[in-house]
Amino acid sequence: MINTFLKYTFIVMLSSITLFSCTEEIDFNQINDVSLKPVVAIDLIFFNAPATQFYVDGTELSTVRDSVIIDLFNRNFVVDNLVKAEFVFEITNSINRAFSVKIDFLDSENQLKHTFTINGAASPTNSEIETMHTEVFENDLLKALKASNKIKLTIQALSGGSPLNDNTPGNIELKSKGIFYLNIEKTE
Repeated sequence: MINTFLKYTFIVMLSSITLFSCTEEIDFNQINDVSLKPVVAIDLIFFNAPATQFYVDGTELSTVRDSVIIDLFNRNFVVDNLVKAEFVFEITNSINRAFSVKIDFLDSENQLKHTFTINGAASPTNSEIETMHTEVFENDLLKALKASNKIKLTIQALSGGSPLNDNTPGNIELKSKGIFYLNIEKTE
């Protein structure tokens, strides 16, 4: 009998709490107003060349070029939501020769949209010397970046230092990553 009494008392109390408790009205339409600000980092360009790559058929080459097509900035999502970008470049040189690395951003018609140059110091002892550079794209530079779909690298061995040949030790390496700041807003 006591068990039955406790059982009914518990049911009455639970019902009272549920029926008379205070709740705030929930506005499920708030889901239509979303603001996200993600930051995305991706590897972009990697270049590694031994010193011997600058010596071909008995001739020292002063310049090596490479390019990469990037269709990332032509997508509507990126055009609409990208608010800032940073490209971080790291050059590691172990060649006894200074280098300049020119980075050109070109559009689909090969028109130059933006360019900059990074200089890497010579390494007389063939130990690795690192040079860092960050290029920030905001406002007009961001518009130029969004209009680009190709990155062209021009690596040039500068005068001075040891002559380059088949036996020259060391290499030059370029690594880069892009850090993209997005602002995604959806309102109805």
